[in-house]
Amino acid sequence: MSQPDNMANSTWPGAIIWDLDGTLIDSAPDLATALNTVLNDQGLNSLTIPQVRTMIGAGVAKLIERAFRGSRVKLDAAGVEALMPGFMEIYSNCATDTTTVSPATRRVLNYFYKAGVLQGLCTNKPEAVTRKILHALDMHCFFSSVIGGDSTAQRKPHPLPLQTVMEQLGVTPDECIMVGDSGADVGAARAAGVPVALVPDGYTGVPVESLGADFVLNGLSTLPAEINSFRPVQKSA
Repeated sequence: MSQPDNMANSTWPGAIIWDLDGTLIDSAPDLATALNTVLNDQGLNSLTIPQVRTMIGAGVAKLIERAFRGSRVKLDAAGVEALMPGFMEIYSNCATDTTTVSPATRRVLNYFYKAGVLQGLCTNKPEAVTRKILHALDMHCFFSSVIGGDSTAQRKPHPLPLQTVMEQLGVTPDECIMVGDSGADVGAARAAGVPVALVPDGYTGVPVESLGADFVLNGLSTLPAEINSFRPVQKSA
């Protein structure tokens, strides 16, 4: 979609680059449905949604690997690869059944859109299902760039996906901020030279304060009030 008419690149940030799962949406119930179908087909017990929440991040392959490890089954790379098509077929069919975006999150996205701040999405979820979810939740209008886990040759924490979003938005690292919920978001932002803030209630199995972000938000709804304090210090000539 075209950028807002009132965009003002002279202000900071020129762009916010968002993670998706655990940051903007609660997708864990639908991911759990797909994972448990695959696990049950292999004769394994289902995982709880809280268990699945701690396994999300770093892409589909890592999610499947973690789910089987949580069921005390170690899969090699070939075993994970063999299960991925079936998982994606199941997940693509249920990805919008119970996934939700909170009213507060929608207000924050709309606030920055109306303020003229460009917004991009950088997720390890495959692009096709990402776009399906964005359209189903009527969120697609907020993002001028959407990069999924299969959109580039690398996934977060590699910087390439984040760099690709910046290139598509036409911004530099010192003009934007990454907002996510995981170590993968921190790693990608660090490698790309972008400041990074994390939400406190995302999908991570460790304390969010331990992940090394520049900032941990009190909550996503506080970002509009807090964001100016995240502005990089300008170096004198």
